[in-house]
Amino acid sequence: MAVEEKGPKLILTDAPDERAQKIIRGGLSEYNLGQAGYRDARPLAILVSDPQTEEVVGGLLGRTSMGLLFIDLFFLPESLRRLGLGGRVIRAAEEEALRRGCSRAILFTVTFQAPGFYERQGYQALGRIECDPPGHTRICMIKKLGTAI
Repeated sequence: MAVEEKGPKLILTDAPDERAQKIIRGGLSEYNLGQAGYRDARPLAILVSDPQTEEVVGGLLGRTSMGLLFIDLFFLPESLRRLGLGGRVIRAAEEEALRRGCSRAILFTVTFQAPGFYERQGYQALGRIECDPPGHTRICMIKKLGTAI
């Protein structure tokens, strides 16, 4: 005999519509305002564009909130790596985060991505989580902003 669940319905999706996202973001923002007494969450992007075409070819996507810079995604094409550009992108994000009142930055990387690069930028491993593909680890890294490397 099937038991019918009562109450709110759960919907699993990998494509929530804009209205759903707005409700979730807005609800959390209001809750945070009530708890912290302020709200300061803002997106942050450092875009890298091709000088000839001005097309975006890479960059950093993140956000700042409650004193933290979250680096969510960072990509540079292979042809633009090892030229110092990555460090410039990270520094630009950190400088803006400092202007926004942040004291620390946090990010996740995977062992096959760029943990060595982030270490050279002054980030330290905060924790490690084994992940797929087998033999690889996701690393949570943190940096105190405003400190020399």
